[in-house]
Amino acid sequence: MVENKTTIVRRHVLSLLEEGALKTGEQVPSARELSVKLGISFLKVQQAIETLCQDGVMEAYSRKGTYVQRGWEERVLPENLAVFNHLHRLPWVDGMLKVMEKEFAGLRMTYAFKRGMLELRTTRHVLTGHDEYMDLTELFEECYPDRSIFFEKPFRPFHINGRIVGIPYSFSPRVVLYNPKQFRSAGCAMPQSGWTWEEFLECIARLKKVLPAKYILNWHCQSYAWLNILLRAGGRLFTPNQEDPVTVDSPRSILGLSLFNELGNLLERPEYDEDDFHGAFLQGSAGMLIVGRQFLDSIDRAGFKDWASVPLPHIPGGEDITAQATDLVCVRKSCTSMSLARKYISVMLSEPVQDYLAQRRYSIPIRKSSAFKSLDLTDPRDALFAAEMGKASIDFNIAPPFPGELVLQGIERILTENLDLDSGLRELGQMARTYMGIYGHYSASRKSAIRTVFAGNPGNLYCADVHCSHRTDPHSPRTASAE
Repeated sequence: MVENKTTIVRRHVLSLLEEGALKTGEQVPSARELSVKLGISFLKVQQAIETLCQDGVMEAYSRKGTYVQRGWEERVLPENLAVFNHLHRLPWVDGMLKVMEKEFAGLRMTYAFKRGMLELRTTRHVLTGHDEYMDLTELFEECYPDRSIFFEKPFRPFHINGRIVGIPYSFSPRVVLYNPKQFRSAGCAMPQSGWTWEEFLECIARLKKVLPAKYILNWHCQSYAWLNILLRAGGRLFTPNQEDPVTVDSPRSILGLSLFNELGNLLERPEYDEDDFHGAFLQGSAGMLIVGRQFLDSIDRAGFKDWASVPLPHIPGGEDITAQATDLVCVRKSCTSMSLARKYISVMLSEPVQDYLAQRRYSIPIRKSSAFKSLDLTDPRDALFAAEMGKASIDFNIAPPFPGELVLQGIERILTENLDLDSGLRELGQMARTYMGIYGHYSASRKSAIRTVFAGNPGNLYCADVHCSHRTDPHSPRTASAE
């Protein structure tokens, strides 16, 4: 397919921005320079630059030239498909674009531009910012009236107030990948399904004798890391059907985050660099990695063979679950072309694109037939992802009416700055109750459980003095049933 000349120029200049070769306030190469470099007529180059000025990316000054505008990364361009991660961490995107190019001439993936008409997003972004996205219910039904060809469970969190705000195109449970060579060197027993939190900590203590602390485990304070431990401890941030739905400061939530915090202290709270740690693991010089199946694409490309997989360790009194990792198709409300949105949904969930993801072993495709082509059940390391699929929790409950983003940011700050966990979570819990009270999201039957004037009756704070004895023994029967 021969590309439009103006499109070629736009892609070239936008790539300069993407790569950092052009920065805010800097002058764009002149039309004559670009004409010579690209072998495209001066007139076509001028037209392309003018369109970028109209889009708010550039600004032309008479007799001075064209410059990159401040805030260019916030512009929404028609050719941009905004993705959730740096492009070098998603090497499959180029191949996927080739699969899609017959339907989307000129489409480009971008991370530098924070928004696009079309987007690929993750769970947290979609649930906490769902009002930015178009309801895809009718378009999805038009494209795929037979929903049975897809896994159903991963869709559920993204049905909000009768709207589908994002459509999963891949998903995964999370497991532990480990390096048997490093485990043998440290004198660790190879972990087995059902291993305990104490056995997990013992492995870390032994690995510290042979590895730098920062290369033992990918510990960091982003929500997708600590949420797995909170869930496995039996905790929740919010539990909608309880008398008090704010459970971020419940005993089991405090237990889970305490364990995660103690784990960080054991690892000497390393400064986490994702590329550095992943590179070390793929070279056999890191110990363990808690990750979804997305990482298998990196393993395959690196040709790394000496790795194994095991479920996350069991926490006494907790649950055998992990937080579902989901990649989603989203369309911004600013998209005025229903045909573009319809085509995007149709293509991303189509058999060619889903089979391409299957071939790359990037996560688990949402289309069942593609997933079955991807999962290698003869390899116990990959078969584990299939076995853990049903244990991937969709109990996020961070979309409104819950102030999910504020709570997530609060927990991340508590962990990052090593603040007092118990006090911090109590304060976050009360903030959430006040927030929900202001917006009227507490029913009359719940008012007695809420300590906020905005809910009517001040009542008792969740787990107030009458329940405080339960905090002394996090594994007591009363504590376990409270969740």
